[in-house]
Amino acid sequence: AICYDHRHHRLNLPIISVKEDTEDVLRNLVAFEIMEGTRTDVQMYILIMDQLIGNEEDIAILEESNVIENKLGGSRQLVNMWKNMCIEKRYKNTRTRYMVDCIVADHSSSWHRWAIEFHATLVSRPWYTASFIAAFLLLIASILQPIFSVLDYLNTKF
Repeated sequence: AICYDHRHHRLNLPIISVKEDTEDVLRNLVAFEIMEGTRTDVQMYILIMDQLIGNEEDIAILEESNVIENKLGGSRQLVNMWKNMCIEKRYKNTRTRYMVDCIVADHSSSWHRWAIEFHATLVSRPWYTASFIAAFLLLIASILQPIFSVLDYLNTKF
């Protein structure tokens, strides 16, 4: 099942093994969903993957994350397959629109980007973390030192 955890900024997607006939199978499943009119799971999956896949680097990330198992051979073929499937697709279901909009808004927020960059540069490396904490403590000490000096001067003078 497709679900998005707002708190942990984590998108959970089912694993898909992409072969030569995957595009035809997905298109037939979408046609069945449209004809049935009740469920839109495959449509949502295709639209979310379209948002995630832009180039070969995105395919590599999805393969590392065990979301896609590429049996087509090249990443460029996979990118083209997803882009061809999403031509003229619209968010007909409000659940699909809501989930995609939440993911895009959450990912594009400046706070989220800052948090990812902060984690990648400081938290993931222990020496950077230690030096960041030491620098922060020195900054606090250098701010407090003149304040206490002025307070001490004022107490001795009066």
